[in-house]
Amino acid sequence: MLYRIRPATPEDHDFIYGLKAESVRPYVEKIWGWDETYQRADFDADFSAIEQFHVVEADGGRAGFVQYNRHHSCLEIVEIHLLPAYRGHGIGSDLIRHLQKECAASGTKIRIGCFKENLGAKRLYRKLGFVPAEETDTHYILEYRGEGSGHDDESAPES
Repeated sequence: MLYRIRPATPEDHDFIYGLKAESVRPYVEKIWGWDETYQRADFDADFSAIEQFHVVEADGGRAGFVQYNRHHSCLEIVEIHLLPAYRGHGIGSDLIRHLQKECAASGTKIRIGCFKENLGAKRLYRKLGFVPAEETDTHYILEYRGEGSGHDDESAPES
């Protein structure tokens, strides 16, 4: 599927918030409960760093977004969400592979997290070469350290 990425604009705020809320709400409700006022304020604080947000466009409209933050030692993929109609078409994998190539060229690792209950995301990240790095009560944190980074390590749990 053809798509393009562009920097987010202030007009993308509601779209990005709505998609993020739709995607993460089931996990957040189970863990902490959903507080709309808190979630909106938290998102607004994140969106103040608008340069971290990039909108995915396909079929002439918005299809999703990716948020990432560059640190000295790594690139952190904070969020990646696609509308349901655009999931399963390779867009998310392609976005991540693009970032992997970019980071491999500069020797920078990538970190990404997912809710522990989001086993599909964890499987995808493992398939793309990410390895478990740490774990919190609610999230798996995975890293990509470049080609041959040990992503075939079968001793790490897949669950």
